[in-house]
Amino acid sequence: MKNYIILLLIIVFSFVVGQEETLSDTLLSNQKQMLKNQEQLLKEVEYIDPLKDKRFGIEFNPAYFLISSTGDEGLTITGTFSLFSISKTAEIAFPYYYTQSGDFSEISIDCHYRNFLGKHRNGFYISSGLRFTKLKGIEGFSFFGSNFSESNEITSTNKLGLTFGIGYRRFGNNGWYWGTSLFGGRYFSDDETNYVNSNMSGSKIIVDFELLKIGRLF
Repeated sequence: MKNYIILLLIIVFSFVVGQEETLSDTLLSNQKQMLKNQEQLLKEVEYIDPLKDKRFGIEFNPAYFLISSTGDEGLTITGTFSLFSISKTAEIAFPYYYTQSGDFSEISIDCHYRNFLGKHRNGFYISSGLRFTKLKGIEGFSFFGSNFSESNEITSTNKLGLTFGIGYRRFGNNGWYWGTSLFGGRYFSDDETNYVNSNMSGSKIIVDFELLKIGRLF
């Protein structure tokens, strides 16, 4: 009889210990999940949106400007004007490009809708947009500085195209930002003027890459 009592006590003790271990494991698991949720919540609370209360930004490419100004007749200005106050997940950007060299000049203005892929307007985005380009130069073909025109008449042409692309933005809490992008497309509107520039602006193809633009938030 004594042996049965001892065996019963051992079984009860083992059951109680097992229940305590199960309860302990459950509490530990719940504690880990609570700590994980708390860490995630702190990340969201601690994130400071550099675009908060910012309405627009202006970008400029100083390197491109300095390189182009080394020539006697050449000048290139490129940058972007961006609107940030109209959406919490996107940016509407207006990249611009102006170049002039001798008798040739080009001005391009884009309108891009840039949708960011993350929770905040920092990081990668995809974009779509329109481009308007106005070319002015000697009528005929010009390729890498070699003029194949039979006349010296100055002509101009307007072109409208559609683009798609990808890019990356990094905004600082000090009001400065930087980005890079790659986009391409084609022109759908062209008056078929034969003037062609060496950077393919005279063709129907649109290929553009941004790297050295630096911006300031306002």
